[in-house]
Amino acid sequence: MEKCIFCKIARGEVQTFKVFEDEISLGFLDINPRSKGMVILISKEHLTSFLEKPEISSRLFKNAMIICEKIRKALKPKDVWMSTISSVTNHLNIRIYPVYEGQIPLIENKPLQISKEELEEIARKIVSEKVEIKIEEKPKVEEKKIEESKDKEVKKRSKEEVEWMKIREEIT
Repeated sequence: MEKCIFCKIARGEVQTFKVFEDEISLGFLDINPRSKGMVILISKEHLTSFLEKPEISSRLFKNAMIICEKIRKALKPKDVWMSTISSVTNHLNIRIYPVYEGQIPLIENKPLQISKEELEEIARKIVSEKVEIKIEEKPKVEEKKIEESKDKEVKKRSKEEVEWMKIREEIT
């Protein structure tokens, strides 16, 4: 998308303070943050819904968890929150907010004033942290049991219900 600011950022046309990047996503510091160290994680591909490409969405959330852990280690906030407002921005993104004592980083709050030097220092701290997030996958045996039980359920359902179940499975 030519006019999408996040697409321009993903293509490198707009300077950012990167804290994370892989083949499907880019995480950078918000220059108008609601909390010190707020990160926006975007899909590099122009997507507007998490349902468009579930495989990308899944990776995006895993990457968000990695960034949360990097922020936790580097900046030592009380907590780290995530939110999604892709329908407002018209580009798939996850906002990651460090939460400090006595602060609630809401979108309604006035943005913090942070200098370029401070943003560079925060980015350097986050990037320097090494973390690994392991998400355990269900064993194949359990998945087979689930599939078998779904097959039995399908036989008891109407044709319309079966079609809706197939569509729902394709999305998830």
